[in-house]
Amino acid sequence: MLLNEISKDTLARPLSRSEVLGMLFRLTVFGAATYFGIKFMVDTIDPTRRQKIEAKKKAAKLMKQIGVEGIKLSEYELTIAAHLVDPRTLKVTWRDIAGLDEVITELQETVILPFQKKHLFHGSKLFQPPKDSFLRNRSCNDHEATAMMKAQFMSLWDGLNTDTDCQVIVMGATNRPQDVDPAILRRMPSTFHVGLPRQRERQEILKLVLSGECLNSNVRLKEIAEKTEGYSGSDLRELCREAALHRLRDFVRKEQMQRIGRQLQADDCEESSTDEGLRAITQTDLHLALEKMKESKAGTGTPILQDTPVD
Repeated sequence: MLLNEISKDTLARPLSRSEVLGMLFRLTVFGAATYFGIKFMVDTIDPTRRQKIEAKKKAAKLMKQIGVEGIKLSEYELTIAAHLVDPRTLKVTWRDIAGLDEVITELQETVILPFQKKHLFHGSKLFQPPKDSFLRNRSCNDHEATAMMKAQFMSLWDGLNTDTDCQVIVMGATNRPQDVDPAILRRMPSTFHVGLPRQRERQEILKLVLSGECLNSNVRLKEIAEKTEGYSGSDLRELCREAALHRLRDFVRKEQMQRIGRQLQADDCEESSTDEGLRAITQTDLHLALEKMKESKAGTGTPILQDTPVD
């Protein structure tokens, strides 16, 4: 089109500066018009355009409400952010739930209190989050991203090499070997079965798990080890965690009673602090935790092995 507008005389002589600038200007305008025209047509044809715009506005509003601003998100991240829930907009309280008083109390003491009183658990090994894995058996129900991660991991594993002065040993552990991907097992030539711990081993596990905790002088780990026949290492850790939560419940109840006592007092006496710390774990805490573990195993259908006599 542009060549048709240029006369033969113009072709016979060099273009002037103004003519070159004019051609560049017209090319720029033509390119911009083409780009925006195509973009407009694509946006018009896209059936999810309106939903994307609404999700973007909703995500920006929610992120502003929760105090997160100025972060640039991709299209997929905006879709996820649009489903965020501002807890201040929830109108449901514990009073709206009936018939589950014991469950509510347990949730408040087991899940919520460690967040509210997190300073009391600083440095404790009993309340660290568990680690999960993604090397389970592959199936058609796996998400596309998970399948790609597994394939990439095994591909890198096959290409693992080192120099003459360095060696790499890959080790893994699981309590569900039937769920591990066979391709992973083939890459681990040596397999070792670790059975359930015996009494002496259970006592050593309890001692190790509770090594960083404050224990009362009356704690007898040998007695607990005798009564936990058939318990795995993770079961023993959960038992210790439940015992540690008993002292937290006592701490909170004591704090509530002191608060009620201060409210009943008429004078303006100085309030005493109750954040001096948690008491030591006692043998009673361990027994109560053991009883709860047995109830949980019975409720889930897990067989409880009888205690073996100790010579």
